[in-house]
Amino acid sequence: GTSFTGNTAASGNGDIYTILEYTTVTIYNTCPSPYSSSNTPIQGSDLDTGGEGTFDGDKYSYSGCSICDAGYYSDDGCQACQQGQGASAGSFGAGSCVDCSPGKYESSGVCSPCTGSTYTSTSRETSCASCAGGTWANTDNTGCISDMTCAVGSGQAAAGGTCEVCPVGKYNGAEDDSQCITCPAGKFNPNTGSTAVSDCEICPVGRYSIVHAALGECTACSPGKHNANTGATLESDCLDCSTGKYMETEAAENCVFCPTGKINPSTAGSSSASICSDCQAGEDASNGSTECANCVAGKYGPAAGLGCFDCGRGKFISTEGATSETQCSLCPIGKSSPSTGLPSSCESCQSGRYAPAEGYAQCAICDPGTACEEEATEMQICSAGSFSGAGAGACTTCSEGTYASANQSAACVTCNAGTFCPSKATTEEPCPPGEFSNFGAETCTKCGPTAIAPDPSSPSCLACDANQVANVNRTECVCQQGFYTGLVANEATTVPEGVSPDTPGMTLQTLDLLPGHYRTNSNSTEILPCLNEDHCLGGSDPSSYCAEGYTGPLCAVCSSGYAAIGAGETITCKKCSGSSTATVAAVLTSIAVVVAVALIFLFSDKNSKLRRSLSSMESVMSVATKKFEKIQPYIKVVVSYYQVVGGLGFIFSMEFPPIYSALTSIFGGIVSFDFISFLPLGCMVESNFYSRLLAYTLVPIVMSFFLLVCNVIFTKRKDVESANKVFEVFLFMTFFILPSVSIKIFSTFACHDFDNDMSRLKVDYGRDCNAEEHKAYKGYAIAMMFVYPIGIPLMYWYLLYRRRHLLNGRQKEHEKTMNEEKALEKALKEREENEEEDPTLMSLSFLYGNYEPKFWWFEVFETIRKLALTGFLVFLAPGTAAQVLFSLIMCFFAMRVYSDTRPFTSPMMDKFNNAAQMQLFFTLLGALSIKVNLDNENLQNKGYFDLVLTCVQFVPTLISLLTNVTKARIATKAA
Repeated sequence: GTSFTGNTAASGNGDIYTILEYTTVTIYNTCPSPYSSSNTPIQGSDLDTGGEGTFDGDKYSYSGCSICDAGYYSDDGCQACQQGQGASAGSFGAGSCVDCSPGKYESSGVCSPCTGSTYTSTSRETSCASCAGGTWANTDNTGCISDMTCAVGSGQAAAGGTCEVCPVGKYNGAEDDSQCITCPAGKFNPNTGSTAVSDCEICPVGRYSIVHAALGECTACSPGKHNANTGATLESDCLDCSTGKYMETEAAENCVFCPTGKINPSTAGSSSASICSDCQAGEDASNGSTECANCVAGKYGPAAGLGCFDCGRGKFISTEGATSETQCSLCPIGKSSPSTGLPSSCESCQSGRYAPAEGYAQCAICDPGTACEEEATEMQICSAGSFSGAGAGACTTCSEGTYASANQSAACVTCNAGTFCPSKATTEEPCPPGEFSNFGAETCTKCGPTAIAPDPSSPSCLACDANQVANVNRTECVCQQGFYTGLVANEATTVPEGVSPDTPGMTLQTLDLLPGHYRTNSNSTEILPCLNEDHCLGGSDPSSYCAEGYTGPLCAVCSSGYAAIGAGETITCKKCSGSSTATVAAVLTSIAVVVAVALIFLFSDKNSKLRRSLSSMESVMSVATKKFEKIQPYIKVVVSYYQVVGGLGFIFSMEFPPIYSALTSIFGGIVSFDFISFLPLGCMVESNFYSRLLAYTLVPIVMSFFLLVCNVIFTKRKDVESANKVFEVFLFMTFFILPSVSIKIFSTFACHDFDNDMSRLKVDYGRDCNAEEHKAYKGYAIAMMFVYPIGIPLMYWYLLYRRRHLLNGRQKEHEKTMNEEKALEKALKEREENEEEDPTLMSLSFLYGNYEPKFWWFEVFETIRKLALTGFLVFLAPGTAAQVLFSLIMCFFAMRVYSDTRPFTSPMMDKFNNAAQMQLFFTLLGALSIKVNLDNENLQNKGYFDLVLTCVQFVPTLISLLTNVTKARIATKAA
């Protein structure tokens, strides 16, 4: 604590005025307000804070300070207030003294109010003056009045008397000289100074208030009486207690019944319980009864005055007036009784409760998982698939989406997600793959078209990736229409051309090919168009791509028992039968007969019987030959044309429209002497490209050798005419076979490489280009190139070049001195003279006879043109649009040559040839259109294109031919 030297200053005592721990304590040099000093303050010395605070100011002890009395104030000691002023004890400063106001006076420094008929009308009075006789003080004792006016809540005690506060039971709401008013009858007022009748309260039950009774509370009804109504105004409103009742206290609202087993049969207004008498044993009295009655069934009265008692829980009595508890019987099983009992029997257990033994006070509630019917004596166990809660009357079947796997289930369990539960389920069944369920499902739901559930018990479906849909079973994602699953798992790839865009769920192995398309195996991504759409059925099984009778790559190989007719895009596999063999035999026999007759005719003596028998035919042939010579130039142009267009489908590796393909194949085969390809030779002997290559190359050589031998023989006989005809036949044969044989030779080098390292010959897909056999035939084909596509044009050039001086008729020299028409006539005349001088020159007329003398070499150009547009094209970007474009360029170049040179002797022939060249140009242009765009056209547009392309093959040359014929007839008539 803090201390002065020699003085203790602990908290709460000592001579330090204020002690505040842990704060600053101010020490004054005089007594502070409201204290004063009765002696001189004593200065302390060595004031010590003790480490618990600080002191500020002079260090003094104030043991002599005390509070100033009333009428005084503290200011360097206690100072007295002036006369007529008052101040409370402990006041500080002169301002604490207050003037006593009117109605009050100053006594011993305190302002006190005037009382009675005394008053002060001014301030600072020291005493109250008395009112004169006949007057009295007003309400605030500030003056005297002669006419009494009392304030609200007060009134005159008597007429002309002083004002008094209204006592209990009265009120006054007027400010005048009236007296206080008594509360109305039936009311009371416990308060003084009331100002309104509403201050009067209604008497409660058991009490009353008469008129003019100024009461602080209402009068209580006496014992033996009661009043159940409020606001009673008369003592008679308190009624006597009826018989069977009594009331020992006053102010009762109701009387009380005699105790159980007692009665008050005759006395009304009883004020004591002693008036009630006992009933006998086995009897009881109901409330207010005046006589006793037997205990009802279910109760007993063991002694007089005690009343009737319940038998107790689980018991009953069926008779009245029982006097002993032993007369109570236990409730049978299936029944119970509450504590109040029942008249004659126990009540049956309600549904959901049971009583397994006698004496049940209350039927027990059935356990969860059991059921109890009405009046049940035991619980029935709920079977699996059903349940019950506590107190159930029957088991409830598990609803859809729930199950109960065991007997006595208190509740059904909600099926987990991924399972389903039909009604009355005993277990949750897993959803099969492809289906899912949420919690509490009755059935599983099949996944949507773009989601799957690959495993059983799926709580949800997995969304397929973009461009994928679910399979039929919804167990795996497959590609949607227009896509397939490629080499990368679950990665959708746009289906290539040739694959059905409408088949969903395809994988690389199950690609559904459209008809007319083929692939080498189920892992191949290379979808190829077949040479003939009808040969490829399409589908997803590589083993069944081909139609009946077809097999191999692109379904371009004939099956066993079938023979190939045609080649390339025109190949058809004909089933071998007796008629097929007979057809081949008949054709070959006819050819042999014709050749034999020709040979006999050529080598028989002119005077032989055969020659004489054929003399008439010879004359006919002579006439026909002359007519043939007139149309020969036109025939050569037509033949040359179809020699080119007949092989375009094979050369370009493309399928032309069907009508065009059929017509050009027929005409091409005829003009190329390739009709053998349209016979089912395979039905008689094994036939393939290699055997046909040998036949097409070796047979002409043999025939050429034979014809040249004949020529030598006729020359030695000096039969120049026959020798010339034989040589013309030789040249005629080379003209016809050169394009077709050249194509076959070049075809040996045209292989189709597939994506499985397989390479097959385009002209015969049954031949393997990687086989040693093919390498041998490639060598043979190279040798034949020097015989046919190279050797024949060189032979033409050699035969013509060495006799050019006899063939040119010096046309160019004549053109220097005369016009072109006359120069041509003169040159033709000179060439005819040379033919007469040297008849052997006529053997070459097939090569130069159609051309002007100066263009004696043009058949070589024409031969090279045909070779360039047939065999040579095999090596130029095969199977591409560029290949077709190259052919267009070469065709255009040839058109320019024909247009600039006009090589034919007849202008009409020049025009006819130009029409054929234009016809070929448009055919090639159509081929280019097919190659680059036509596949995107619909079927109707393709049909129109086929019709137009077919018309192009005939209309230009026919128009030109008809024009020339018409002009010739007009010229003949004019001559």
